[in-house]
Amino acid sequence: MRRRVCGLVLFAVVGSAGSGWAQTPRSGPKLGPKEYEGWRQYSTHCARCHGQDVLGNPVAADLRKSAAAGGPVATQDAFVAVVKAGRPSRGMPGFASTVSDEQTDAIYAYVKGRADGKIPAGRPQRAGQ
Repeated sequence: MRRRVCGLVLFAVVGSAGSGWAQTPRSGPKLGPKEYEGWRQYSTHCARCHGQDVLGNPVAADLRKSAAAGGPVATQDAFVAVVKAGRPSRGMPGFASTVSDEQTDAIYAYVKGRADGKIPAGRPQRAGQ
């Protein structure tokens, strides 16, 4: 009998904790379609080296600084050129055959938004959802 009661109490505690978590609303920043797609493409192609949320790490540049005003890839043309050709001397491969022009433009929109402080860190939501 005691074992059964303990099991019911455990189920009630775990069950209520899990149901509250499932109902938690998403709270990330809301992005337009281009910036959201940029986040998706960045997460797929760039984040493993440049870090989640464009924060950089010891392996690769902090793109918030690189894409900020006065940075080496502050303009879209400069950013696209580096993404397409890479920086082989620094260990960055080129993505010309991997990432389309539209995807590169979307990545730039996301990275530039992070660099300019318009897009906060965190997993975003697509606007309208």
